[in-house]
Amino acid sequence: MKEYLNIFNLSNLLNLKTGFFSIIGAGIGTFLSKIYGGEVGLIFITLLGLAVCLDWLGAIAAAMKDKSYASQYGIIGVLRTAVILALPVFGKLLDSALNTQGFFFYMLTIGLLYHTVISMTANFKRAGWERWIPTWALDIIASELEAKVKRAQSRKGEEK
Repeated sequence: MKEYLNIFNLSNLLNLKTGFFSIIGAGIGTFLSKIYGGEVGLIFITLLGLAVCLDWLGAIAAAMKDKSYASQYGIIGVLRTAVILALPVFGKLLDSALNTQGFFFYMLTIGLLYHTVISMTANFKRAGWERWIPTWALDIIASELEAKVKRAQSRKGEEK
């Protein structure tokens, strides 16, 4: 019975370390809400961020599989990711300046989300994970996949 009482022991929850990270989290959350919008905006940014992370994982796995990793291309990828995450902020500022109620924010964010999901799916196919991708999705990403394969082959040629 005594072990069960530990569940209700708040000293593990209410301590200096947890309080510190709670305050940091509140600050980060407030900042993100301010630059990306309220709750709905944060949901779309979270979706975009998750898609970007999955795209990176797929790209790394694909580069390891076909041995086309190039550090210069990876550095450009970091810059591209920064731009992808900054464009919705630009959209939100445009909405604020033009009083367009989220039009530019959602236009940019959803467009970037669509493009990133296409890229992610093509990277998953290149990585050999196509058994988890529906056939109709593979049809949609065919041109993106072809472009990624060509870029990977050109990177392999540059390293030699």
